[in-house]
Amino acid sequence: MPELTMKDIFNQCQKGLQHHNKMLKVMRTMYSMMEFDSFWKEFLHLMKFSMVVYKREAAVERTIEFICKFVSAPDIPKPSSQGNNETVVDEDDIEDNPLLIKTFEFLLDYHSACDRGVRFRCCQMINKLLNNLSQDAQIDDELYDRIYSCMLERMRDKIHVVRKHSVLAISRLQDPTDDNCPVIKAYLYLMSCDPNPDVRRAVLGVIAPSTRTLAHILERTRDVNESVRQVAYCVLAEKIHIKSLTIAQRLQLLHEGLNDRAASVRDICSKKVLQAWLRSFSGNILDLLKSLDVNSTEICEQVLNTMFQQSQVADLVSNFNLLDDSYMVVIEELDCESSMYWRMLLKYIQSKGNEYEEILETIIPNCLLYANYLRKYLEDNMDCDDIEKQLEIEFVLQQLLILIDSMDLADQAGRKALEKILHDMLVCETIGSGLVKHILPRLETITTTSESLVNYLAETISEIKEPITIVEKGINKDQQRQIDLKIASIRVKLNQLREEMDDCVQKQEFVKAAELKGVIGELDVEKLQLLDSARPEQEEVRTEKNDPATLLKCLTIISEMLKILPLKTLSSTVQMMLEAQIIPGIQSEYESVRNEAVAALGLCCHLKQDLVLIYLPLFMQVSQVDTVEVRTSALTCLFDLVHMYGIDILKDTETTITTTKDTTVSIDTTIEAFDTTQQNESTNDLTVEPEPQQQSEAINVAAKLVAILSAFLDSESVELRTVAAEGLAKLMLSGRLVSSKILSHLILLWCNPVTEDDHHLRQCLGAFFPIFSFAARVNQEIMEESFMQTLNTLMNAPTSSPLSDVDICKVSDILVQLINTKRLVVHVNTDSSKLDNPGHDNICIKICNEILTNSDSFNLKFWIRILNQLDISQDNEQNIKTVIGLCEEMLEVSLFLNLILC
Repeated sequence: MPELTMKDIFNQCQKGLQHHNKMLKVMRTMYSMMEFDSFWKEFLHLMKFSMVVYKREAAVERTIEFICKFVSAPDIPKPSSQGNNETVVDEDDIEDNPLLIKTFEFLLDYHSACDRGVRFRCCQMINKLLNNLSQDAQIDDELYDRIYSCMLERMRDKIHVVRKHSVLAISRLQDPTDDNCPVIKAYLYLMSCDPNPDVRRAVLGVIAPSTRTLAHILERTRDVNESVRQVAYCVLAEKIHIKSLTIAQRLQLLHEGLNDRAASVRDICSKKVLQAWLRSFSGNILDLLKSLDVNSTEICEQVLNTMFQQSQVADLVSNFNLLDDSYMVVIEELDCESSMYWRMLLKYIQSKGNEYEEILETIIPNCLLYANYLRKYLEDNMDCDDIEKQLEIEFVLQQLLILIDSMDLADQAGRKALEKILHDMLVCETIGSGLVKHILPRLETITTTSESLVNYLAETISEIKEPITIVEKGINKDQQRQIDLKIASIRVKLNQLREEMDDCVQKQEFVKAAELKGVIGELDVEKLQLLDSARPEQEEVRTEKNDPATLLKCLTIISEMLKILPLKTLSSTVQMMLEAQIIPGIQSEYESVRNEAVAALGLCCHLKQDLVLIYLPLFMQVSQVDTVEVRTSALTCLFDLVHMYGIDILKDTETTITTTKDTTVSIDTTIEAFDTTQQNESTNDLTVEPEPQQQSEAINVAAKLVAILSAFLDSESVELRTVAAEGLAKLMLSGRLVSSKILSHLILLWCNPVTEDDHHLRQCLGAFFPIFSFAARVNQEIMEESFMQTLNTLMNAPTSSPLSDVDICKVSDILVQLINTKRLVVHVNTDSSKLDNPGHDNICIKICNEILTNSDSFNLKFWIRILNQLDISQDNEQNIKTVIGLCEEMLEVSLFLNLILC
């Protein structure tokens, strides 16, 4: 076999990785036999051929891999000038490998070459060379500084592949123990600011986890790119222990990961992150739940369901070893985590259907025994004074109550027992209003009819509000003295009679002794009666309680009852609750009581429209003058009532309506007062256009009502602003409200930087706009009317306004899409090329007129940009002629302006 040349070796290594080991041996032999300078010259010449290729060709990649393996090999012979062989002794010191040093120097000399392929291959080879070195390898400071400075320069390269491999190249040079490590600083910048996802993903893969970098890694779990989020969750699963994260961070990670829009990210979160955390607790799910804080119920429920789906039902049941012989968790082991796990396990197995019914029967408790179990837990913890322990008890009771939904309630005795314990829990003083919403649905399941449950709850509220107490009624001192004298007199007589009776017995006068004995018996009875009369009498008395906890509990029962029961009308019992509990509650000095009373009153108004006419002014007043929480509830009720009954809700109202015996509210004067206030406070006219004077007064009142509701969009309170935006969006979506000004205000509110942190508001409006616009052509016409209003408001916003920071181009792009008639729901399955687009036709004419009207405006470029985005109807010849005429006019104006400027 002829001896291979270096060129032959380079050609052979391109054919496959299986040839590399053999070629490495031949190359080492050649290296040991040649002088270093000669070897380096030929080696460098052949190496350059691969370094000029930018495309990731397989042959080139294999050649680069072979070069790096050979250069960084720890057992490479060190040739001398005489050709003697000398093997490297210290494999951790790269100074003993002149070929490696020479290669590094060459790569660093040409890392900034003009050709992108050369820059890419230099970074790639530096990365491979450093990775091929041993863990304990050492490089001198000068080489370190040069590698760092050169790769840092390449991190700013315009080609993302170069940036990516420069990131990989210096990964071994980072020092997580150094707070001022320049490599980590560069990594953090690229991970947050680099526009290419491959670069961000590369940084995530190599950055060393530390207290400094952890927050930035967590931030990448919310990256816009799916692949970056995948890598971020993988890094968290593989490199970061669960104890390094706070409880809030753990919950946020799981919430975002398990609900990510990408299925691949959800899979990584459930199969890697959760499983890694579970291994940290040796497979104990209860310990994992303790680390997540089960009070965040929704997230923990999702975590348990995810884990259940990854296991067999039989394994889940066999591993749940906390149940006793009665299929109930031992009370000593019952805590927040075990109660939630128990409930979720029963619910999960029940959801699997009849296939697992036999397994379910082996772990579900008997209804009667469970009622006793629930009572025992309640009695054992009734006297707890520790606040944290009370919260834990309330959570456990909540889980135990929800668990009733999974039980078989066919047994009449069990149903009665459950009804009894649920009633006792409602009237129990230690049970707060927080558990009421969990008790009432279970009572509704047990009770036969809604009417009977309403009456039952009315009696229960009476027991809570006016519980029966035992009162001792004593006698006064004079009566006590008289009784004591009589008792003393009787005792003297008894002593005398007993002596006489003894004498008679001794004299054997038995007849007389018998008479004396009868008298003595009568006196004993009289003495006992006198003693009983002296004792204080116990009397059952109903005492009314007006403490805030009791009032809140009663109102919560009423609210939850109205929510869960399918009531059609306002019955006499509910009317009694309204007058006796709800109306006084609105006048309470306690905020929580007022808030619940307002919510309950709103629910009552759903049952009878006449109540709306009575209490609507009251809702309006409360929405203006109370605390933020109560105002929010009142505003929510207002929107619900308008949504239910319509804007013309006040058409049948009288001028003045009495709401309570102490308060008289005038609807007209109330609206006028609020209308004046809103005109003074707001500079933007958000009211519905006033109707002609000949139209009815009721329509004007309705217009003012809408103005009052829409004015809350400018509220400083986030809660009120969000409720107002969501309520107005619902009214417009249902067709109850038609207003281009309000729609424009909603668009401005959505893009306003002030609402950037209000995620609920932005999510709500972000979902509303496309649904509203694409639902019907009529809705797009309203959007067309708001188009110019919105954009002109943004363009004319003063620099002091937050709206001046809005990217108007992005807003216009979205509005153009929303007005596209071809995207209507009715046109989903229609060829868009055959459809007219009247929305864009109308907008086109409006923009052309705007350009002609303000031909010297600085915004001409912006308007022309929008014109280029419009999809005008091709078959509408009349509209096309109009547009062409307007364009010709714009050209004439443009030429005239150019002549003036010249």
